[in-house]
Amino acid sequence: METKLIEFIREEFLSNPATVITPDTKLISSGLIDSFSLVSLQVFIEKEFGKRIPAPRITAESFDTVRQMIEIINAG
Repeated sequence: METKLIEFIREEFLSNPATVITPDTKLISSGLIDSFSLVSLQVFIEKEFGKRIPAPRITAESFDTVRQMIEIINAG
């Protein structure tokens, strides 16, 4: 799950796909991706992992790192 999320973020949102992303890299608060990317992430998670995350749970604060995303996916 971690690898798939990181690959998706790298391919879809980063201008430099060689950027290193770890599970704890701040994505939105650091400016690597913008908050508009959250909708695409929501769709990807639903298709890839079969988990529907309600929109209110997906915020710039709760989805700022891959680790946070995985916690929310697993809690759903």
